Amino acid sequence: MIRTTWDGLPVAGEQPHGAMVVLRRPDPDRDGTEYLMLHRAHHGPDYEGDWAWTPPSGARLPGEPVLAGAQRELAEEAGLSAPLIPVDLSGGWAVFAADVSAGTRVTIDAEHDRYTWLTRPDAERRCRPEAVLANFRRAAPVPAPAISFRPLTRTDLPYLVAWLHAPHAVRWFPEDLDLAAAERKYGPRIDGTSPVRVHVLLVDGRASGFVQHYHLRDYPSDHAACGSVDAIGIDYAIGTVTLTGRGLGPQMIWRYLRHVVFPHWPGVPLVAARPEVANRRSIRALAKAGFVPSRQIPGPASGRPELLCLLDRQRIFGPPAIAGDG
Repeated sequence: MIRTTWDGLPVAGEQPHGAMVVLRRPDPDRDGTEYLMLHRAHHGPDYEGDWAWTPPSGARLPGEPVLAGAQRELAEEAGLSAPLIPVDLSGGWAVFAADVSAGTRVTIDAEHDRYTWLTRPDAERRCRPEAVLANFRRAAPVPAPAISFRPLTRTDLPYLVAWLHAPHAVRWFPEDLDLAAAERKYGPRIDGTSPVRVHVLLVDGRASGFVQHYHLRDYPSDHAACGSVDAIGIDYAIGTVTLTGRGLGPQMIWRYLRHVVFPHWPGVPLVAARPEVANRRSIRALAKAGFVPSRQIPGPASGRPELLCLLDRQRIFGPPAIAGDG
């Protein structure tokens, strides 16, 4: 039996057991997208039942980092390497998406006797049983915009205030910041005199929110509340409401960790986030990115309870030497 913690999510280190990579390529003939499906050879060439057709998928080896396992399965089963988009790492099977060009060559392994590229409806008809179909449906529509970050500047402060006051975000940022208060709070972070480093989230080049990181030890009361773990804390907000609810949260978190946090803190083993317990959307985004809920802790500002969520860097990304983006 898989042990679970808060909200029924798995204890770190026990799940996921394997990974699925939903591979996508443009279909210029239909002005759409095609999906790679592999047919398992041990069923026989004419078999069309459960597990006959799947995206590249396979079990995670003992002690293997989740990302490395997914990359290995994609290489072994389809002969491909591509940047992986995290879709959902919270269950028994990690789900990723990946995009390749129309002319990408596929080389299948001995476990499969053929492959095909299909439209989404046709691919869904091949996916059996329901668990395969459910995972495919999670990944197939997830967008993959260009996500990047740049340091926050004073010219960004009006946008920052607007993001924090947006109707979908203001409940979780109850501090009533106007421009002058934002200068007092974020000016030292911009100047580098605060332990907190703040970055603007860019989605397809457009400023769309913010992310920040800091070492918990620089805030003793927070550090004690989190169990004095050796961890980097992160906070974030997607400020543009039209970008929420589309699966961008896990992508934003991963890219920020791999391109900003890990280079800045190369030896720290854990990443911590502490959304309010009522902020179900943020908790789900963290779980999908590989964070595991630990325990409830008091909220220092609002007084409302927060949920400490931890990401084990080794379990998800592997040793720091290979944790960079591919």
